[in-house]
Formats: sequence, structure tokens, C-alpha cells
Amino acid sequence: MLAAGAIHLWLYFDFFHRVHVVGVLFLVNAGSALVAGLALLFSGRLWALLAGIAYSAGTLVGFFLSVYHGLFGYVESLRGPWQEAAGGVELAALVLLAPLLASSLVPAARWQSLRQTTRPKLP
Repeated sequence: MLAAGAIHLWLYFDFFHRVHVVGVLFLVNAGSALVAGLALLFSGRLWALLAGIAYSAGTLVGFFLSVYHGLFGYVESLRGPWQEAAGGVELAALVLLAPLLASSLVPAARWQSLRQTTRPKLP
């Protein structure tokens, strides 16, 4: 998430500071990435995982909305080096955070019982 936020911050200063409303959203995105990323690094709590997933999914939804419908009058292209880099980082965050969320929702006692029932029985 921190990498995605850094990409959005760089893109803001490179081009998007000229785009009405969308440019400000790039700054909000970078700030949100910083908050969610630091929360994940230093707390590891369930709310931090949920914030990370919401950030990554929300960024991807916003991107696809801007590609297929436009966002505040700005239409983005689907392909390009920065689009692919940011999208790849967002997908990677989702792929990493989803299993962490799933494992944190299963109580430890359940994991213990699952481990005992899946252990191979030796003769």
C-alpha cells in the first residue's frame, strides 16, 4: 500500500495536479495509503487489515470507473506503465491481505482443531 501511495503521489506532482478534482483525489489516495500502510506495519489489528483491503479495492474501483465511465470529467486509459504498476501493486496488496484477514477471522481454537484432524495418522 505504501508503494501504491507513493506512485499516486508521484503521479499527482507529475501530471494530475492539473486535473480538476481527480488531482486532489490522488493526494487523498496517497494520504490514505500512508495511514493504512503504517497501521498495518505497526498494529497488525483486524481494523488495519480491513482498512488495507478497503484502500486497495477502493483504488481499483475508482480506477476502473475512470477508465470505463470517466470520473469528474476525466477518462483514464486502461493500459500504460503507471496504470499497470499501480494496479499490480493494488492487486498484490489484496492477494496478501485477503488470506491474513481470513486467518484472523478464524479463532485460534478452530485452527488447533483443524490441525489435529488433518494430521496424518501413523501406524
